[in-house]
Amino acid sequence: MDWWYFFLSVYFVTAAADIRRVHTFNIQQDERVRLECVVTSKQDAEEAMWMRIRPPHNPDILTYRDSVVYTPDRIELEQRRLSSSMNTNGTFMDTYYLTLTILRPTVDDEGRYICSKRRAVFAEYDLFIIIPPQFIDDDNFSQQRTILEGSTLHLSCSAYGRPQPSITWFYRAHDDKHIILGDGVGCLDRICELHLPNYTRDNPETVECVADNKKSSRISKVFTIDVLYPPKITTFVRTLGGPKSTDVFLECLSLANPPPVITWLDDDRREIHSNHLYTVRQVNQSSVLSFSTLEIDPSQVIYHCRSHNSLGSMEKFINISYLIESTSQSTPTQFSITSTTIKSTRARPRTVTTATVATTTTLAVVSVTSISSSSCVSCYSTRLFLVFILCNFFKNTIYCTV
Repeated sequence: MDWWYFFLSVYFVTAAADIRRVHTFNIQQDERVRLECVVTSKQDAEEAMWMRIRPPHNPDILTYRDSVVYTPDRIELEQRRLSSSMNTNGTFMDTYYLTLTILRPTVDDEGRYICSKRRAVFAEYDLFIIIPPQFIDDDNFSQQRTILEGSTLHLSCSAYGRPQPSITWFYRAHDDKHIILGDGVGCLDRICELHLPNYTRDNPETVECVADNKKSSRISKVFTIDVLYPPKITTFVRTLGGPKSTDVFLECLSLANPPPVITWLDDDRREIHSNHLYTVRQVNQSSVLSFSTLEIDPSQVIYHCRSHNSLGSMEKFINISYLIESTSQSTPTQFSITSTTIKSTRARPRTVTTATVATTTTLAVVSVTSISSSSCVSCYSTRLFLVFILCNFFKNTIYCTV
């Protein structure tokens, strides 16, 4: 008998087979798959064959009897007799398994697989090959994007798979939740673009592209957004007052990306560096200029802070004339300090008033009671020692009298 005509007869009969007998397998590409066919006679086991139908292609005969006749390097056939059992007629019935194994299935292996003998169909399988989502443009799952503040952010994500994956854009909130960007509808095109106008430093620092085809694990790509902007300056003035001078701290905080270069200029536009008069200290994107009003030229009351990067520059000045005036106009003030002298435990205390001259800056006075009684010598020594400690520790801000 011509096997080709025999094959066509089987094909047309199978096309009209009961759909309830068809088993559907979703198999990932390159994942081994085993298809089982059970027959109950030795003759069926010897004559049954496997074939594949892939419209509009011609059917493919995979096995005939006990041999593989199609791509034997990727398809294996195993025949085994499992058991014998008695049927309702009282005769023994053998059970045979015809197992078709596809070692490395590809998209070309997709189709309907039929195990049959002439017009008898023993098993049918619909095999669908699943390809996990993969990015087309590159294999790097983390990318950097640089953008000028205020311009439109353009991102593109390309992915393919079987079925075709849907691409959705997200950003991560502070609680690590995914927040959908755009209209929230998944893009089914191979190339999906995201456009976010007027992007600023306050927008998300990372944007995530997720590709998912619902049949395998989804993949994601993270874009780190680096927003560039010119410097913006904020200034602060802090002082630390003493009895003779005031320590001044001028801070210049400049936010910019790329990080700015901050410089200090005096009233004559000369750059200030750390020396015996000034101290310049850089901390992150902030610069602090410190000095004492007693040591600098009183006419130097204007200081300029200048910040610049590749996108632009900004400058602000600070006027400290009010600090210079308040320091130079300090006038002496007389303070009365009262001390009590006791000659003996029986004598009446005698009060003596003394005068001390000090400026209006921070002044502290320590008064000590003198005791002439021998019984209180140790007490007096203790107080005198405490005064000595206080005077030495606060020697710049405290006046002591005994």
